[in-house]
Amino acid sequence: MSSELTRNDFLRLGGAAAAGAALFPGAALAGLERRGVDVFTGAKTLKLANDKVTWKPWFNTAGKAAAKATGVGWNAVEYADTSSYQAAIRTSGRTSKVPDLFSWWSDWLMKEIVDAGFAADVSSIWNKNAAHYSKGVRDSFTFDGKTYGAPLYISYWAILYNKHVFKEAKLAPPKTWAQFKTALQRLKANGVTPLGASIDGRWPSFIYFEEFLLRSNPSLYQRLMAGKAKYTDAGVVAAMNIWRGLIEKDYFTNPGSFTLGTGANNAAGYLKQGKVAMVQIGTWFEPTLVGSGMKPGVDFGSFIMPNVNPRAPKVVIFESGPLVVGENGSNKDDALKALDYFMSKQGQTTWVNATGFVSPRNDVPSTAAPDRELAATIQKGGYKQFNRYWEATPHDIVEVAVDQFAKFMLKGGDPRQYLKTIQKQADKTWASVD
Repeated sequence: MSSELTRNDFLRLGGAAAAGAALFPGAALAGLERRGVDVFTGAKTLKLANDKVTWKPWFNTAGKAAAKATGVGWNAVEYADTSSYQAAIRTSGRTSKVPDLFSWWSDWLMKEIVDAGFAADVSSIWNKNAAHYSKGVRDSFTFDGKTYGAPLYISYWAILYNKHVFKEAKLAPPKTWAQFKTALQRLKANGVTPLGASIDGRWPSFIYFEEFLLRSNPSLYQRLMAGKAKYTDAGVVAAMNIWRGLIEKDYFTNPGSFTLGTGANNAAGYLKQGKVAMVQIGTWFEPTLVGSGMKPGVDFGSFIMPNVNPRAPKVVIFESGPLVVGENGSNKDDALKALDYFMSKQGQTTWVNATGFVSPRNDVPSTAAPDRELAATIQKGGYKQFNRYWEATPHDIVEVAVDQFAKFMLKGGDPRQYLKTIQKQADKTWASVD
């Protein structure tokens, strides 16, 4: 084998109900049932459940195109909160009320729904399109020889930065760790917060942990993800202390008030206004910046964070999430037809034109210059690609880790106290893994 909308939008779209669903999974399931509305006259309309609120127009654009092309389309059913969304899928997965299509995560998180029997086998659709998709992407959705999802997106994790702020500070994208530290110092001196950091929604707290560890010791990162190293090992502590040093120099936003992702989000505004210079995030966030009025290549650019260890190989974090057909859904055959369209050249062209994303399909080019440039840098530079922390290791560990990383971001201090708590869960989890 080899997750967010302004606060007002959150409330307008039923955020209170979604938040309640986190506590009451049954309410989450009811929400999924209520919000699937037929909007395509003369076509079968499926429910596509997701936790990506700001993607709703994109999902529905693609759904309308699918309806026109195949007679089967879809309408987005969104949750502003990842935890309540996961609860809804886990509650409905074994029943006919499971959404027809739903977004999920790869590797360990996907293994959970495959083992539970929630996901339909879509191997035949992959076989039909095999020449146009990476085997590596397929492998992240494949278990025991069967493939259970289509790539909803593919994204590299990089630093998105305000080009005007960099110009005023007389900075270019740093190529070494020393240059990166100089940039942090100069931006701070100019009254700009260098880096955006968030704990909103819990999941973002892992972002800088994975970056500083991977850029210090890629092998250690890989071994830690596989349970072959410990969170209390010296190399992990050292990476956390790099993070600690930057926090103590006040290089990050207040993680409790800065929000980013595919739902509640003020990061785009802070970056556009030049209050924050840089955000480490997946390239899937670029369309959100464009939606805020920033022009790619003019107002913002991207670069890969330099390695802390200059002797380490060039590395980049990679993320791909699947679009899944509900195995027990009442419209399974239609959902398989819709997924087949989504993976086609026509379907991917519509999706990329709507989102500005990079398509995982090799005959559909990206519409965004920064993405094309980043992809070229990775290919020409021989960058080694590592799966994102959220998916790369068992989620029982991740759930404990993101809370400990959040405490570290808020309280600081010796990182070993937080790492010991994570390792306690890791010991328990790995002892139970086959």
